[in-house]
Amino acid sequence: MELSKKVQPYVRVLGLNHKGKFLISEMVKANPKLEIITSVKQFTKKNSNKNLKILLEKDIWATNVFTLGYDETPFNNLDFTQKIITL
Repeated sequence: MELSKKVQPYVRVLGLNHKGKFLISEMVKANPKLEIITSVKQFTKKNSNKNLKILLEKDIWATNVFTLGYDETPFNNLDFTQKIITL
């Protein structure tokens, strides 16, 4: 919790429609430094902020724990393989 207070948070996009695309573009215009994650894999490659990386690792861990409850085979590292949902 203390770490999250020290850094500007990122926005993690899980899905969107045409209104969501517009909203994201408006957010970027209003705050160009805002990190918007549409691909975890690409973000981990280009990100150099150690604190954001730590926070994202916790996010990925939470997804891995959540998928353990799937009725069928659990998926490990779903954040790296699942694309955002576009409507």
